[in-house]
Amino acid sequence: MSNTVDLTDKILVVGGGRMGSAIIEGWLKQGVSPASIYLIDNNRDALKVYSDKGLHTFESVENVPQGLEFKVFLLALKPQIIVKHLAQFNRLISPSTCLVSVAAGVMVQTLLDMLPNVNHVVRVMPNTPAMIGKGVSVGFSESRSLFETLIETLFASLGKFYWVSNEEEMHAVTAVSGSGPAYLFYFAQCFIEAAQSLDLEAEFAKELALNTLIGAARLIEESGIDVETLRQNVTSPNGTTQAGLEALMSNNEVKERVEACCVAARKRSIELA
Repeated sequence: MSNTVDLTDKILVVGGGRMGSAIIEGWLKQGVSPASIYLIDNNRDALKVYSDKGLHTFESVENVPQGLEFKVFLLALKPQIIVKHLAQFNRLISPSTCLVSVAAGVMVQTLLDMLPNVNHVVRVMPNTPAMIGKGVSVGFSESRSLFETLIETLFASLGKFYWVSNEEEMHAVTAVSGSGPAYLFYFAQCFIEAAQSLDLEAEFAKELALNTLIGAARLIEESGIDVETLRQNVTSPNGTTQAGLEALMSNNEVKERVEACCVAARKRSIELA
């Protein structure tokens, strides 16, 4: 089997929710032919959107024509749905199909047990910034050597892509990059509320806080300077920033809560597996 991607190869996508849609949109921007993508979802509104874009759309597996061979099967369903309904998709898998699962916590062996026709599984943990091409995706596969170029090409338009060599590491990946955007969104929420508490007009306080976060993130990305040095560079002795940081860093409470947050998310990922 070729480890490269032909942009006309047939791709099956099961699940057109936020992540499935983000991946599809990334593929379309990358030049994957809409006519090569077959989408199964029970949301008629979502199917209408993608049907209008030229994708083949189906409300159920029963509607997919017999005899089609898919090079890639993207599984973008929630874990609890997979447990109940995955087996029905077995007939759509050929010996050369690469199953790509973006379901958090669902282990490779679970997928192999539920889909006897599957020979090759790649687990990928993306995150929601993939919707704007700024995502972080991490993959694991025992067949990595066969599909490395294929998977990296398919996920290139979604942001950064990395591999791990041990599936157990996917629990930590889920806790950091998979769940991480939500942690930062919560910090942004707290920062906005703190800004508004300082008697600034509410909308102005929100813009001030959010644009400060966005600018700081861009500085991290573009400066190449490590975050500790960036923090030190902006902290004048006995100045306002030092006063604020001393309050924030008091007793290492924030650091400990961030660590506890990641540990709890990893623990939950292990439980889901």
